[in-house]
Amino acid sequence: MPRYEYLCECSTEPKTFTISLSFSEYQSVIPCPCGNGEAKRIFNSFTVQDGLTAKEKQFGTTIKRKQMTEFVKDQKSVRKNSYDPNSREAKSNEYWTGKEGLDGITSLPVNKKD
Repeated sequence: MPRYEYLCECSTEPKTFTISLSFSEYQSVIPCPCGNGEAKRIFNSFTVQDGLTAKEKQFGTTIKRKQMTEFVKDQKSVRKNSYDPNSREAKSNEYWTGKEGLDGITSLPVNKKD
């Protein structure tokens, strides 16, 4: 059964409480449990860490694959900020898996910022 959080402003101090209601019983405003008025539904934000969306799961994405994608994007940002703005490395939108130009893996010219 879904749980909903409500805010009661009946007394001098606002109180929040959580109630389990079925979908058919749900209302945005309910009688306050303290008996002195009404309570309104409040919405809180939440975050999901290392979770996968339904589409990601459908296409076979794993947590490690998703983390690698974030790493590669981060390396692109590091590369763009490390090189001279007029260099090929800074202008490129390629995704690299690391610091290839700096490590000598590629034969690209290295025009690093001073």
